[in-house]
Amino acid sequence: MTILKSIFSIIKTTILSLFLICLVIFMVNNRDAVTIHLHPLPFDIETRIFVVMIVLFVCGLIFGLLACSQNILSRIIAGFQDKNRIKKLEKRVKKS
Repeated sequence: MTILKSIFSIIKTTILSLFLICLVIFMVNNRDAVTIHLHPLPFDIETRIFVVMIVLFVCGLIFGLLACSQNILSRIIAGFQDKNRIKKLEKRVKKS
């Protein structure tokens, strides 16, 4: 079992390393400046395009997690409620 865990650890480290290498390559290749105009507000933001892309990617991840969080939270709460019911039933059985 420990061999299997170490193999998964190595695979996870390799995938993370490849992802970080790809991220660095992406950042180096997309260094062009871009200006973001916030239309109703009198602000202009000048930044690199890779920063915009990374921020949008993170915002998408957060939005996706929030969209799925209700389902995930309901399952977690149901699990806790089930554990409490099991404990109460075990106490009743021990008293009998």
